[in-house]
Amino acid sequence: MTKDRNELDYVPEYLAESAKERLRALTSESPSEPAPLVVDEYLIRHWCETLEDGNLLHLDRDYARSRGFDDLVAPLGSVMTTFALPFRWPWPPADREPARHIHYDVKEILDLPVGIIQTIEVEAGVPLQVGDRVSVSQRLVSVSPWKKTRLGEGHFWTMDRLYRNQNAELVIRERMTAFGYGRDAARPAATGTGAGGGWSPAVEDVIQGERTGYRPAAARVLCYEDVSEGDELPQLTMPITFTRCVYLASATRDFSPQHSNRDYARERSKAKDVFVNTPFNLGMISRFVTDWTGPTGVVRRIRMAMRGNVCAGDDMILTGRVVKKYLVDGEPRVDVEVTIATQDGPVCPCAATVALPSRY
Repeated sequence: MTKDRNELDYVPEYLAESAKERLRALTSESPSEPAPLVVDEYLIRHWCETLEDGNLLHLDRDYARSRGFDDLVAPLGSVMTTFALPFRWPWPPADREPARHIHYDVKEILDLPVGIIQTIEVEAGVPLQVGDRVSVSQRLVSVSPWKKTRLGEGHFWTMDRLYRNQNAELVIRERMTAFGYGRDAARPAATGTGAGGGWSPAVEDVIQGERTGYRPAAARVLCYEDVSEGDELPQLTMPITFTRCVYLASATRDFSPQHSNRDYARERSKAKDVFVNTPFNLGMISRFVTDWTGPTGVVRRIRMAMRGNVCAGDDMILTGRVVKKYLVDGEPRVDVEVTIATQDGPVCPCAATVALPSRY
């Protein structure tokens, strides 16, 4: 339930009345929105290996229970990110469109394209444990008069985000103050609306989300009888940005520096930039084929020859053609010749075998 509104001490006079009302509306605490996943041990350990945090409350279940907890305890910083952020894709989620961080709403209302966090204060309450699910509400606390700083001219604003567990117990109160500026600067994504999807307009801008579609294609059922040798698969293009390479490093837990460290990739690997790893290529081939078949298609085999790299700044372009249809122990199968290319030409000749359902 939305809480009563708190009055702002200051509202910029230059704003249109509709913008003033939008700003005032943000002072009401929003409904508490459940995170998309429960707290789990894997993500706690991934967090701890990143920070090299050896606190036994996070790593040793027996120790945590000896201290009165039911299970492993989530590290403080992970509560606001790992266990609270919505998934960026597909967007919006099928059941609802989560509220974005009000930081972006304030930037948009005030027409300030650059917003940076100045201060943050965290007050801890009940610890979050494995099996818990956090919910988040938020509200705007204040907006400052127009200020001139070394960064530029703009407004400061302060926001609260309240993190509660499934029992409505306060886990963390997070208060952030940001400064927004750059109104007169040239900017491709001027109003904070981003590319049209995803929880963070800034992420969507640098990951080129507007080119990836946001939503998966509608599920289809491709049957063996629908396929002919020589059929072409729909081309798939994926922009490979530096940010996407960071995503894949974390998703695969492959922090080999050539995939996430630009200097290393250029100096040691002699590549033009960081480049995607083999699991990413395999994953894209699997996605390419099952986009075509629908989820009833089962990938049985992939073969890939690494002849070149797909680097940050490239487009990964996948094309394919059916080369053979046959049965294996009564199971209908299709062989597909796949090519991974960039805008400069082919880099990985590949092949995939997929099992398809039959109508008969």
